[in-house]
Amino acid sequence: AGGVEPNERAAKDWLANLDRPWLLLIDNADDLTMPLDNFFPEGDRGTILVTSRNPLNRMYGTIGEGSYHFERLGEAEANVLLLRAACEPLPWSDTARGYAAKISERLGFLALAVLQAGKAIAKRMATLGNYLDVYDRSWQKIRRLRKKHSAKGSKDLTVNMNVYSSYEIIFRGLEATDSVTTQDAVQLIKMFSFLSWENLRIDVLTTSVEHPRRQLQHDREEAAKSTDKPSITSNRWRQRVKDLVIWAVMTLQADRTGPLLPEATYAETNADFIDTVLRDEHHDFDEDRLLDALDQLNQLSLIYYQEATESYSMHPLIHTWVRERPQMSTGEQALWCQAAATTLSQSILLPPLDSLDSAVALQRHLLPHISRVLEYQKKIDNILAENRESRRKIWPALTSTFGRLQAMESAKFSLIYLQNGYFSEAEILQMKTRDFVCSRLGMDHVAARRISLFLAVTYGLQMRNNKAAVLQEEVLEACKIHLGPRDPETLKVVSKLAASRRFQGRFKESRELFEEAIEGMTAVLGPEHEDTLTAIDNLGQLKWMEHHMKAVEGMSKLNEVGPLHEKTLVAKDNLAMACLSFEGTMLVDEPSALNLMTEVLHERRKRLGKEHPWTLYAILNLARVKSGLGDHLEAEGLIRTALPIARRNLGDNHFGTLAATTHLAQILVRQSRFDEAEDMFTDVVQRQRYEASARDDGEHPDRIGALWFLTLCYQAHGNVDDALRVCKELIEAVSTIGGQGLGLLHPFAKKLHQRCEELESLKAQNAEACSSMELVPA
Repeated sequence: AGGVEPNERAAKDWLANLDRPWLLLIDNADDLTMPLDNFFPEGDRGTILVTSRNPLNRMYGTIGEGSYHFERLGEAEANVLLLRAACEPLPWSDTARGYAAKISERLGFLALAVLQAGKAIAKRMATLGNYLDVYDRSWQKIRRLRKKHSAKGSKDLTVNMNVYSSYEIIFRGLEATDSVTTQDAVQLIKMFSFLSWENLRIDVLTTSVEHPRRQLQHDREEAAKSTDKPSITSNRWRQRVKDLVIWAVMTLQADRTGPLLPEATYAETNADFIDTVLRDEHHDFDEDRLLDALDQLNQLSLIYYQEATESYSMHPLIHTWVRERPQMSTGEQALWCQAAATTLSQSILLPPLDSLDSAVALQRHLLPHISRVLEYQKKIDNILAENRESRRKIWPALTSTFGRLQAMESAKFSLIYLQNGYFSEAEILQMKTRDFVCSRLGMDHVAARRISLFLAVTYGLQMRNNKAAVLQEEVLEACKIHLGPRDPETLKVVSKLAASRRFQGRFKESRELFEEAIEGMTAVLGPEHEDTLTAIDNLGQLKWMEHHMKAVEGMSKLNEVGPLHEKTLVAKDNLAMACLSFEGTMLVDEPSALNLMTEVLHERRKRLGKEHPWTLYAILNLARVKSGLGDHLEAEGLIRTALPIARRNLGDNHFGTLAATTHLAQILVRQSRFDEAEDMFTDVVQRQRYEASARDDGEHPDRIGALWFLTLCYQAHGNVDDALRVCKELIEAVSTIGGQGLGLLHPFAKKLHQRCEELESLKAQNAEACSSMELVPA
């Protein structure tokens, strides 16, 4: 135009000399090496509109806020765009809207991706109902054709390829750049693609370096303490021989699979990626190098920083593309998935170090990343199995193994699941680890004992106390043989078994075991040791309130624990609950119960977050205290606020969700809102809700409790027949607990028989009153 040469300088001069307004559009200004202002003409008559993925280019904006960040569409907008692009006839049915919502969510509400999906549906390449299947299938086709230069022969491939072309250009540009920062960036984003696509905090990466060193130091200190102790068992030399045999077997069974990639690449993609690769000239971990790589990815909008959560995220489509792009072989996927898994694993500290502030802060953030990496590991393992099956007669294929590394990862991941209230998931991982460890080391090895006790804790949290007790008995027997009855580890197991006996209803045995543990710990560890105080606190749950008080006071004074440590908070929680009867009334005039639960809730919100399961549990117990003090409306409000969170995060059948519903129904009964309460109780007591954590010897205790409260509700409402029916069902259920007829010896069984007799009497009185009324002449 204007008779000038078609080059950058001529175009700038021509625009600068125009005597009328002009508009310059600079599209896709993503080159990090080229200053953007080099393309700006001089003068004040023009307007320049720039599109860029580089957030640093916002500095050039001069109008209004200077820039506008185009994020995902709203859910309703994305659904409308998809249905219109798909030429779906009006009016749109609920089924069509439902399919559109699922597709839009999967595509991250990205306008271009949603539009491409709609066009594919309009062209009959897919339907609304099967689009996501076609989407997944097209990835499989892309990966199968990765060695070919093009895939033009398959229409299905355009479902994915059209959306990702710009990202592929950027990614290839990064791979082609020979600099430390860009290569670090490439490797980082490959690893990120096997984590959750959102809320990846920097401290997950940095603690994956710091925490293993701290754990190693702690383990060495503990080992030094154990060698200072005199040997109790006379079979120490036999144990040394066994340890040598175990070492030899483990060495022979070690995975000797060769590298899947060239040596140079393999060295950079090992499991210790963060610590091994990101080093400075002194071979120390270089955090600046990590930040430089993150900044490089951020400038290209391959990731973006969220100040509100102080974390990085990726768009779901970029997340999928990096992981599934044709150039990523299954072998490389396996390596980067393992790098992601090990990074997460190394950021997790094992007890007792898991109570450190740096560990607690991570617990609630790691769960979505762990869930993702385990999901991808399972998919990769399935692909490897298919490859092995198809090639077994021709050529040996890569196999997936479960070894020491995977056992440690499973144990650590189960800890995060457990801390976040996902007990079934924790149990599966712990069982895999225990099977591996026990089959190779035996119960006399400390690792086997620890994972067995860990699994027992998970069983206990699901109220499967018979299973927990069996494991604890097995560990206790091993401890007595190899450590002696007065060893601190043995005494801790005695205390744990005592707690299980209490939940089994074997109160006399529970008390005797607690007293044995406390006496031994007091003599060996001292009366103010945290293990001694924990045992005293657990003994207090047999309704001896002074033990809870002693535990709270003792733990608050300990430097290693203190007044705000989780163990102290548990003791405070226990003390507050000891002030309540089973039915929820205050046993003593104890206003400190309210202060205790308020403090526990405040600390858990601050340390664990507002939606953590233990925070929700503190809300429930605070509501119970408030109701016990007569403030039923506020108690109801607390539970109604927490219940939707519990249902969303934990599920309708989680024991915490069911317990909260039960206590809410109790509060409604105290307000004489019987119909609402009966509906809640009737829903809660459905047997199938408790199947996931059912006892081997009968009903789940929480269901028994809910049935009891339903009985009281019916009776208070004047519905004697239903109250008697449920009470008789309860007697049958309680009789099975503990096995060998122990349930009938439980104090609660006596209480039930008394209630049943009372209801039979009321029923007879009601029948007699009705009969008398019929005899009265009109």
